[in-house]
Amino acid sequence: MENKIWKQVSQFLNKLRCENVTRNTAVEILGYKETQQEVEKMHEECEKIIHSLPQKEQQILLEWMSKLEDMNSLEGQKAYCQGYVDCILLLSGLGLLRQDISPEEFMKQIER
Repeated sequence: MENKIWKQVSQFLNKLRCENVTRNTAVEILGYKETQQEVEKMHEECEKIIHSLPQKEQQILLEWMSKLEDMNSLEGQKAYCQGYVDCILLLSGLGLLRQDISPEEFMKQIER
């Protein structure tokens, strides 16, 4: 039963995170848009450089870039989830949420 609850909580949080990035409660990070635009500008130039390399070196760089994208995505997801966990623990510590389990047990439940 508990796993079903945590699975649904996880699904809800993921839906909330991905659903509406234009909502008025969306967080704006200083410099994000500018950096995103710079990356987009550099993308085409980098593509030309990559295609000028021998096939084996192209493949290595493309695989590395793919792994970097995966890692960035996972780091963002980890930071997002950590924020929720910290918020829940804070509210629990303030007595605003029932604390039926210890923070350690809470973390074990989430990780399942």
